[in-house]
Amino acid sequence: MIETIGKNLWILLTVILPGLFTYGAWRLLLVLYPSQILDSEAFTTIDNSGIITTSIIISIALLQQSVGISIEFILSLIAKITRKYWEGFYSLFWERFEFASAGILNESSTRIIGNFFLSINIFVGLLLLLFYFSLYECLSFDHWISQILVFFLIINLATIIFRMFNAISVINRCKNEKNNNMKKK
Repeated sequence: MIETIGKNLWILLTVILPGLFTYGAWRLLLVLYPSQILDSEAFTTIDNSGIITTSIIISIALLQQSVGISIEFILSLIAKITRKYWEGFYSLFWERFEFASAGILNESSTRIIGNFFLSINIFVGLLLLLFYFSLYECLSFDHWISQILVFFLIINLATIIFRMFNAISVINRCKNEKNNNMKKK
């Protein structure tokens, strides 16, 4: 039972955590640079209502998740096209479920792969913040908020690439384990 709670908690965190990050970063940036569009009464209402705050966080999280899934879908199509050139990338998107159902992926491997996809969702949140401040608040790209968001987008992109190579390494180990088990039989 504790294992089931842990798995459900992990799924909940991977969906909600990026939304919490984006909401927190948005609010922090609006404290440092007050909105020219939204009045302070709107934030007072949000801050005084746990239901509104929770609803905003869940909405942001679901938006990030849906955009992240779209990015993952595009990456899976790229993986399918480049299969013969980059087998590990293909396996990360198309064979990991087979490894999971065969019991080859352990908890640590699942977390490493999950962190790759979590990083994509954080990237989406940073993009949403950049779009919000540049389009809604009409800040130029030479504004300090835009520059900070671009800086963190670059850092996050490097993190995504690092985590992708870690996830591919895990998938390759799983593939080798599967092949070794098949040879033994």
